[in-house]
Amino acid sequence: MIFTSTEEFKPPEITKLYSRRMQIEQNFRDEKSERFGFGLRASYSRSAGRLSVLSLLATLSTIVLWLIGYHAENTGLHLRYQANSIKSRRVISYLTLAENVLRHSPLILKRTALDVVLHHLARTYRSMVLVY
Repeated sequence: MIFTSTEEFKPPEITKLYSRRMQIEQNFRDEKSERFGFGLRASYSRSAGRLSVLSLLATLSTIVLWLIGYHAENTGLHLRYQANSIKSRRVISYLTLAENVLRHSPLILKRTALDVVLHHLARTYRSMVLVY
């Protein structure tokens, strides 16, 4: 059950927005995690310049991983990496999925045209509810 004070959106739209929010939070968790993510604290960098560069690299890497994870889901690869019985939807983040796929099939990068994946993603997002 989701509670909201807005009357601007219909219940299905609110549910979509909430699922997007949860996905964004999961992606932030993946980026910060020292075990599963980039673990920026482990760099022990203190200067603003170095932290900016590390953040930029983490952001660019996240974008590429996210696109690979998105592509992996669209081609059905996510089903190979899910440890539970849910097969109707993806239950791990795009970043975790991409890391698993790259670990087991690193050549997928040679076969994946990220510009095509990005174009498909853009078309998909046009049909979603976005809030600015």
